[in-house]
Amino acid sequence: MLEELKGLLRGVARVAVITHRRADADALACAKILELVIKRLGVDVAAVVCPEGSPLGGCVEEVPKDVDLYVLADVASVSQIPPVCGMCVKIDHHVIGDEIPGIVVNRPSCTEVALMLAEEAGIDIPPDVAKLAVLGIYTDTGRLRRADGETFKRLAVLLNKIGSALGDVVGPEEKEREIHVTMALLKGMKRLEVYKSSVGIICTSFVGAHEADLANLLQSVGCRVAIVASLKKDGVHLVFRSRDLNVAILAASLGAGGGHREAAVTIIKERVSKSQLPSLLRKVVKTLFPDARPLV
Repeated sequence: MLEELKGLLRGVARVAVITHRRADADALACAKILELVIKRLGVDVAAVVCPEGSPLGGCVEEVPKDVDLYVLADVASVSQIPPVCGMCVKIDHHVIGDEIPGIVVNRPSCTEVALMLAEEAGIDIPPDVAKLAVLGIYTDTGRLRRADGETFKRLAVLLNKIGSALGDVVGPEEKEREIHVTMALLKGMKRLEVYKSSVGIICTSFVGAHEADLANLLQSVGCRVAIVASLKKDGVHLVFRSRDLNVAILAASLGAGGGHREAAVTIIKERVSKSQLPSLLRKVVKTLFPDARPLV
């Protein structure tokens, strides 16, 4: 992998590392580790950029123009970043997305892909980045539900580096988000619509935030496919979840997006109001599952 990255950076003197909009812990950790790797390879990193910011801080919002290359971290589709004038490569873990040159490894979190590169480069991850990496892995694996043996090995190394238990790292973040998530889930369940189809039960809803948490909840109670909508600045985001259907293909068929087999996102570039989201979701269900019928 490291040799592949060297090839992508050949002839490049200065780069910017860019995450998707509103960077979460996984995207930011991936970007921060990539910054260390790229610098080790002798290339200057102008900035780590989080378009529209990140609740975790540690990045800038404005995309620099005086670079030779943009390295996209945890970005499946260019619709997830502002327009950039220049060449792009990606370091990602989403198996379905835009055809952008780069390195894609099917891992539960993008942080793990960056850590694999750091291991090859012989980089000792500093404690502050290690702590962020723990949080990134924890959140992007669905609180470790999608973690495998390799994930836990890397997590153990990180925790030993910072000398903390997992709960000490994720506890404050969990406590802060708990009430907000609970409110989002309650609102989402009030807006739930359920369909029966040849593939099984399909569930839809919409919320203002924490759409992935709601989709995970719907999946956990037995929905074969969960689709949760939210309004963002760049359009309507649809979050998909399923245990056994390839929702990445479904997501990519609707607009700009992609993801993993069991978890994916697409962005529909439509100007709609919050009150129009139920009808948009009904249209999406009819498009993807023509035989779906609402359950009263």
